[in-house]
Amino acid sequence: MKFNESLTFIKRFAKSPRRIGSVAPSSKFLTKAVLDRVDWENANFIAELGAGTGVFTREIVKRAKSDAKILVFEIDPALQKMIREEHPEHKGLSLHSDAQELRKYMNDNGINQLDFVISSLPFTVLPPRMTVRILDAVVKALKPSGHFVAYQYSSIMKHVLKKKFSHMKTRFVMFNIPPAFVYDCWR
Repeated sequence: MKFNESLTFIKRFAKSPRRIGSVAPSSKFLTKAVLDRVDWENANFIAELGAGTGVFTREIVKRAKSDAKILVFEIDPALQKMIREEHPEHKGLSLHSDAQELRKYMNDNGINQLDFVISSLPFTVLPPRMTVRILDAVVKALKPSGHFVAYQYSSIMKHVLKKKFSHMKTRFVMFNIPPAFVYDCWR
């Protein structure tokens, strides 16, 4: 991880902690724990929610098939700019701001259903109605065998996710600031 990336992340967190949700970008251990849940050979349509400085985006682009379509959502304009500058020529990647509009952007990009949704959104600090709208959009967006893989810094969301998905695997990642729970959810 680049020093400038960490510094930008800390500045954005200080300015708007409810938008960023963490004091530091995700560690390589958390990134691996989340992205190892994805079946990359069968991931044609992917969405990333809450891209931050692009730690996951960078790895998604490396691991995804060259013809995969990747919808990346990040609400912070400065962080969007970082991602756009790092991936200017990736044809399958499109950048958007509001994860609540997931279905709209899927339609705009000719995507009927998603194979995987990867989320870094800080659900526990988002307004509850926003969390519900985003999770409802995710459930509707996923194909029947699709997976929603999210991490959170507490287990508060576990009960909410259990109501939305019939199956869940949980993993705790100690080597991250702060430590995190990874939820792999499917119907």
